[in-house]
Amino acid sequence: MNLLKNIALLILLTGVLHGAFAQVSPEIQLSARGVMSFNTDISDNQKATSVNDFSDTGLLLGFRQKLYSNFRGQMVIGLQFPDADSDLGQVFFHQTFLKIEDQKNILKMGRSRVRSALIEFPTLRDDDALYFTDVLNPFSSGENTEDNQYGNVIEAAHVFAQRYWLRVHGEHFTKPVQPPATSETDFSLNAVGLTLEYLIPETQLWNRPFIQQLGIGFNNFLTDRQGFSSQFDQTLKNILVSGIFNLKADPVYFVDTRFQVIYNLGFDNISEISNYFDLTRARSAAHFFSVRFLYRKLERPTLQLALSGGFKVFPDLTRETRQWQVIVNTFYRLGENFDLTLQLQQSQFSGDLKALYGKSETRIQAGLVFSIDQRWNKQFDDRNSLLNLEHGYIP
Repeated sequence: MNLLKNIALLILLTGVLHGAFAQVSPEIQLSARGVMSFNTDISDNQKATSVNDFSDTGLLLGFRQKLYSNFRGQMVIGLQFPDADSDLGQVFFHQTFLKIEDQKNILKMGRSRVRSALIEFPTLRDDDALYFTDVLNPFSSGENTEDNQYGNVIEAAHVFAQRYWLRVHGEHFTKPVQPPATSETDFSLNAVGLTLEYLIPETQLWNRPFIQQLGIGFNNFLTDRQGFSSQFDQTLKNILVSGIFNLKADPVYFVDTRFQVIYNLGFDNISEISNYFDLTRARSAAHFFSVRFLYRKLERPTLQLALSGGFKVFPDLTRETRQWQVIVNTFYRLGENFDLTLQLQQSQFSGDLKALYGKSETRIQAGLVFSIDQRWNKQFDDRNSLLNLEHGYIP
C-alpha cells in the first residue's frame, strides 16, 4: 500500500513540476529568408555585367519569455549574407538584441535595424532604392549598403490608444576603420532622434481603412564638423514624412499607395559633390512613391504588381544635380511562402552625380524568394514575428 502511495505521490509531483516548468519555458522562434536572383546590370547603355546574387539571405533565431509582470522578454540573434561587393565578409550579424515589452511600452537594446526609414516599399530587396528610402550614414565610406541600415541601437517606444507610436532612439552608425587600426573601437552614440507614427493595429489590417500609416521622424547625426564648436552646428539633421493609403480595399483585388520624403538639412558649406562624404552632407530632398496591386486567391496572396519611383534634388549645389529611379516588379506565389519574381530598375543621374555613378544604370533581376517562420511552445501573438524584422515586399 505504501508503495502505491509513493508511486501516486511521485506521479502527482512529476505532473506539478512539469506544469511549473512548462509555464516558464521560453517560446522558440526560427525564421529564414532565402533571396536568390540573377542580375544583369547595364551602365550608360553600354557595359553589361551579370551575377548570381544571394545577398540579404538570412537566418534568425529568437526566444520569448513571460516575465514576472505584464511584461515579456525576447532575445534575437540573426545573421545575413551581405552584398557581394561589401567588405563585411561572408556573413555578418545584423540582429543581436534583447527586448522587453508590454501592451504599451517597449525597450530594445542591441544591434538591429536603425531608424533610417519609416516604411517599406514593395521592392525585391530593401536596398534597391536605398538613396531614396533611407537616411544615408554620413560616417560611412559608401562601400556597404548595410552601413545605412544596421547599427547598435537603444530604443524606447510607447503606444497611445493602440494606434499612436512614439519612439525615442539613440544609435551608433558604423564608421569606416582607419589604418593602422584593424577594428572599430569607438561605439559611442553618434545619432539620436524620435518618430511619431499613426499605425493601424495588426488585428485591424483586414478592415483596410483608407489611412493605414502616417509618420514623421527626426534623425540627427552627431558629427565632428570642422570649424564649428557648437553641437547644434555640428549636428546633421534629417526629417522624414511618410504615409500608406489603401486606395481599393477589395479583399481580392487590392490596391494601395505609399510615399516617403526625406529632407536632409545638410551643411551650407557643401556646394559640390565629389565623393560620398559630400553626398551625405549636402542639402537634399528625396521623394519616393509606389502603387501596388495585389491579387488574393482563396485569401492567399497570389500575384503582386508594383510600380515605384522617386527623385532626389540638391538645391544648394552650384551645378543642377538630380537623381531619378523607377522600379517595376512582379511577384507570383508558386507555393506557401515561395515566390517567383521579375524586377526592372532604371536610374538616371545628372550634374555632380554623373562623375560618381555615370549617366544611367539599368538592372534586370529574375529570382526566387523562400520564407520560413516556425515557432515551438507557442505562447504569444504574431506581432513580433521574426520575419517582421526582415524586408517584406508583400506587406
